[in-house]
Amino acid sequence: SYSFCTLLARHTNTEMVKVTVLSGFLGSGKTTLLKHILQNAEGVKVAVMVNDMGEVNIDAEMVKKMGHRMNQDTIGEHLVELTNGCICCTLREDMVKELSKLAAEKDITHIVIESTGIAEPLPVAAGFTFGVKSPEGGMKPLSEIAELDTMVTVIDLASFK
Repeated sequence: SYSFCTLLARHTNTEMVKVTVLSGFLGSGKTTLLKHILQNAEGVKVAVMVNDMGEVNIDAEMVKKMGHRMNQDTIGEHLVELTNGCICCTLREDMVKELSKLAAEKDITHIVIESTGIAEPLPVAAGFTFGVKSPEGGMKPLSEIAELDTMVTVIDLASFK
């Protein structure tokens, strides 16, 4: 069977970290999907970025608890919390900065971003055109450091009309 986790495990010859963005309305199942990805990462070093509009990032707390119950070697020890805003607008520059830091980590092969339930996916993807400081000292687009590999929109089929 060809699962989403199989997609995470596929690697090309590129040196760039692959990024998957999970979007969907509040309660659609993004955190459940993230949990499934982390539990089935099959040796892929995954970093996680969780965005929440509130001061307390409940989803990030759940991911931390999952990490303590799971093999840290599988999911990595990298969890970035972006709170009090949305990565599609007010926190987009913070997202770009944190993604460039994670992409510089040599042991990470994939980054999964769980966006807040009100985030628009297109502006998140557009963040990959933003300039970041390169190790050489100049500026280059985030897309030259991290590859936007997959955009996933999760829907709750029972609520979908």
